[in-house]
Amino acid sequence: MRRMVAILSFFAVLGCSIVPVPATPAKTLEELLKEQVQRSGARQSLVGVAVLGNSGRALALLNADRPLKPASNMKILTTVTGLELLGADHQYSTRIIARGDLAKGKISGDVIVRGTGDPNISGRFHDGDPLFLFRQWAKKLKQAGLNEISGNLVADDSYFDQVRFLPGWNPKDREKWYSAQVSPLSLNDNCIEIRVVPGSVGKSARVELSPASSFVTSSGAPSTVSGKKVTVIASRSIEGNKIVMKGRIGSSAGAWSGSLAIDDPALFFVHTLASVLKKEGVKLGGDIVRLGAADVPGGGSDAARTVSAGERILVEHNSRLKDDIPVINKRSQNLHAELLLKATGRKIAGEGSVAGGGRAVSKAFAGFGVKTRGLVVADGSGLSHDNRVTARQVVSLLHGVRSKGYYKVFKDSLPVAGVDGTLKKRFVSRKTLVGKVFAKTGYISGVSALSGYVQKGTTVWSFSILCNSFPAKSLSRAKKLQEDLVNILYSSMPRGR
Repeated sequence: MRRMVAILSFFAVLGCSIVPVPATPAKTLEELLKEQVQRSGARQSLVGVAVLGNSGRALALLNADRPLKPASNMKILTTVTGLELLGADHQYSTRIIARGDLAKGKISGDVIVRGTGDPNISGRFHDGDPLFLFRQWAKKLKQAGLNEISGNLVADDSYFDQVRFLPGWNPKDREKWYSAQVSPLSLNDNCIEIRVVPGSVGKSARVELSPASSFVTSSGAPSTVSGKKVTVIASRSIEGNKIVMKGRIGSSAGAWSGSLAIDDPALFFVHTLASVLKKEGVKLGGDIVRLGAADVPGGGSDAARTVSAGERILVEHNSRLKDDIPVINKRSQNLHAELLLKATGRKIAGEGSVAGGGRAVSKAFAGFGVKTRGLVVADGSGLSHDNRVTARQVVSLLHGVRSKGYYKVFKDSLPVAGVDGTLKKRFVSRKTLVGKVFAKTGYISGVSALSGYVQKGTTVWSFSILCNSFPAKSLSRAKKLQEDLVNILYSSMPRGR
């Protein structure tokens, strides 16, 4: 009995001495994201992350105010600026204008081809036929009774400055499609398509260029060998458009195709148009020349965009900005972003240049109440390593767009995880995220970025992830980190709302 009392007394004393251990507090979203960045092995100071909730409240900020290279996330700034300041229904106009009257089938003066940056004079919306629009224009001219132009056919590219290949781009990439030169007169994304068809063994392969143009010449041809191996080399002269073809192609390999960016897009445009006009029976008596800003009344001012006395519009073609926004964002088309940046700069800042576009971007930032400290606009596409933007700036734009009438146009232009665009093959192993992430990708050497929206039910969070710390060979690690971070966001979002 005494023993039982002693035991009970022991437990009573022990019970009084037990201090409850507080539960471990749940980690914040910011802590979870920070731990994931640490586990990735990335240099943490060069990874910027910003997340805003459905209402715009900051949920996580990691190095969010450090200016970093955005790569193609720069296209978010460019397209939002264009939509905000120009409007989704902004029209790119291309005109063919006669200086003089059309009489007896003949125009005695010059005919001017005037562009304002239309990116889609190509086969993109015309079953892949790059000359579809040119043939339509030629038919209109013939129907109007035009048979001869006695003067010059003039390329008016004065709407933009003459900086066609931007200073921050790699000179070694001059031939690459993603470094195509920028001009208010642009044809076929300012690229020439090359198709090589093998012949019989020991013979030269056949080389085909599209669109065919007297402004582009080709020499050499790959030799045809037995088998299926292909080592075709296509190169272009630094200045001019002399293409040299070399290499070998197997007789049973099938046709090889590739593309090269061309030099001087405005003259390429008008030379190619002249060839189409001739085929349609319109004779050209003069030369093909360029009309620069110095040759335009008012130095290329907006007043010069109107038709002056003695001028007559023969053909006018327009295309809408909102039709091109998906080309820029889903396909990450660099040239189209550069055209939009300069066009916005011209319209808003009076200067069709990167500097003018940069001022337009700053104006858009101000309209959203976003500070511009640290912002550097070196181009519109993100190809330049000189661009700088913070994750907070990007995410603030993304959230701000949600209250705009063009939000659907913008959101629908973004690649969708596991579905389309540059995200078609990403997030596929994370089934819960497929179709739930709408974001712009970005990559240049050493830089990988992903910014956009993640959605669960009616809840939408805006995010920006800028990684400047991964070497080129570790791109897969950067992508994995981005997907891991977005997965944490989705898992942290409230359910059923």
